[in-house]
Amino acid sequence: MPDTGSQGTALAVADTAKALARYRACAGICVRVGLTMLMGSVIIALTGEGPGWLRGALPALIGVSLFCSGLGLLTLRLSRRMRDRLAAGPWMACAAEAVPRGIHAAAVVLRDPATGELWPLTLIAIQQCYHLAQPGPDGSLWWCGDPRTGGVIAPPGGADLIWTQPVRGRWSRQRVVRAAQRQGLLDRQTSPRPASPHQPPPPPPSPPPVSELLERDLRWERKPARRWGVHRWVLLAGVVLLGPGLAGSLASEKDPQIDLTVIAQEPDGTCEVRWTDPWSGERREGPFHCDPDRDPLLDDWWTGWVVSYGPWKGELYDSDLRGTVADEVNAALSVAGGALTLTGLVGGFKGRQRRNTAYKPLVEPALEPPSEPAEQDR
Repeated sequence: MPDTGSQGTALAVADTAKALARYRACAGICVRVGLTMLMGSVIIALTGEGPGWLRGALPALIGVSLFCSGLGLLTLRLSRRMRDRLAAGPWMACAAEAVPRGIHAAAVVLRDPATGELWPLTLIAIQQCYHLAQPGPDGSLWWCGDPRTGGVIAPPGGADLIWTQPVRGRWSRQRVVRAAQRQGLLDRQTSPRPASPHQPPPPPPSPPPVSELLERDLRWERKPARRWGVHRWVLLAGVVLLGPGLAGSLASEKDPQIDLTVIAQEPDGTCEVRWTDPWSGERREGPFHCDPDRDPLLDDWWTGWVVSYGPWKGELYDSDLRGTVADEVNAALSVAGGALTLTGLVGGFKGRQRRNTAYKPLVEPALEPPSEPAEQDR
């Protein structure tokens, strides 16, 4: 096990530096894959090229690409926070206990080896990484950070990293702490630093009473506001997608309805029609879907609509929107853009609140003994 006391910061540990590099590399791959898929989807939507099944799957493809891009950007943001924390201080070995939280994110409770204070922390990771928060054979995890605002935990050795944040809500914190106590967290002892062959570990301090641990609460401390971070980019992506979607939907209301001359028709309604382009006056022919049950008097006549905007301008479609992907693309862009815009606004607002108000342990001011009156000279 490395001697972190002699190496200084946690980032100076070789395994930790490699783990952070892997974390950033995975985030970069996720962002690149998501952006590549998104660019390909936009190109297919704008050009209208590609097989029919691919154009029909554009909404799902755009959703997957946005999810990958958002996950990658969030992971990159967490990697920067990890780097700042790991470069600011050394690893500290803490007695730990993992606490499952049902449908919510899992939590871990660390015990400060210096004061005995318990820190309930929420894991910010996918469920497949929760096993990394299981304490080692000695019942400890490595910790680097500030329990008021968040930090990094790792199994002994520092080769795998997970970002954590304080558990929000007094009731939730007490429930997590009680669960950890039932699993024997208070009976474990550990040294403040990972074991070093050059220094014997200091004797562990006696833990504070259980009642004091449960009654100890967290209070808010004002912090200066900072930028929105990843939510700003989510909001920007939402506006970029929502704008064309809404513009296309509004423009479709002005699509002209034109008369069609039916040249040939199949029993299932598939037909070949001729029409005059409403802008250039050019005579055009192409496939269409006519109503097979229309009145015999309308044998060689039918009606349709022509797209009046964007790269699909001039495409012919029927009352069921068959013949063009313009409406599908507009709907996908509007739904994805609206969801991202709402997510960016709500996430940015909540993020600003969290940054403006950070947790701080409640410490009662020490009572100074009353000073004795000075003796007066007689």
